[in-house]
Amino acid sequence: MNKVIIIYGGDSDEYKISELTAKSIYDHIDRDKFSPSLLDLNDFRIDQADKDSIVFIAVHGAGGEDGKIQKILSEKEIIFTGSDQIACENCWNKIRSKNILLQNKLPTPDYVIYSNDTKISADDSFFKQNDSFFVKPNCNGSSLGITKVTNIDNLQKAIDIASNFSEEVLVEKAYNHSEYTVSILNGEALEPLRILPDPERGFYDYAAKYESVETKKSEINDQGLKEELKDIAVKAFASHGCRIWGRVDFVFDGNNFGILEINTVPGFTEKSLFPLAAKKSGINYQELITMIIEGSVKEK
Repeated sequence: MNKVIIIYGGDSDEYKISELTAKSIYDHIDRDKFSPSLLDLNDFRIDQADKDSIVFIAVHGAGGEDGKIQKILSEKEIIFTGSDQIACENCWNKIRSKNILLQNKLPTPDYVIYSNDTKISADDSFFKQNDSFFVKPNCNGSSLGITKVTNIDNLQKAIDIASNFSEEVLVEKAYNHSEYTVSILNGEALEPLRILPDPERGFYDYAAKYESVETKKSEINDQGLKEELKDIAVKAFASHGCRIWGRVDFVFDGNNFGILEINTVPGFTEKSLFPLAAKKSGINYQELITMIIEGSVKEK
């Protein structure tokens, strides 16, 4: 029986969500196939895993999605779930990810980059051409530190908030329409979902993801739209070097899609988007856990 170490937590701002993900995996894993244990990343020592172990990475945010734990495990030739170090780094750094998408002619909203020493000017053509924006930390997850700005007078405050999470900040054109997400499992796109956040929040932020009961997720009836989303998502996932499992998030402006980001360790409680997409694709939660583990072993 394969020993599976479910690593969670660490020093990330997403500790609580990571803990929920890990516990959910632990409670539902197929014990006829796997012998699971839980381990906080803060307590992890490399000698706790060996070449007969499989590490299920359930660390959201820094430490789990930035390539650090993947690098350590790879150097010791220990099997782990999900993408490798380089792919995680590509997705974690939003500026790098934007560049990869553009190089591969994949759609993503227009943006500008700010750092602590950059001055904001309302005369910049970017601000003249657009009337609402999302201000984001370059490196962070779960929509932490993100602010929607509809008045340029509020831009500096939003940049200051994002700067608490990352030295570099993206100011991105807002697509004021629908949000979509496509989960990828072992190279195949699962059922795409449309996200309908709580109208009072306006976008799929941290609270909408994990706290709000008003956030809705729905299937897409338009087959052409679904196939377009799936095609773009698979290409984006591959362009970053990702493997096994992950989630590609989109916005839509009524005419065109734009890729927001690729999540290499997306939320994974039973109520999260990835398991929901799997369920709508005919895969139950326990089967999904097994497919991720076995896919990771096969890819090793």
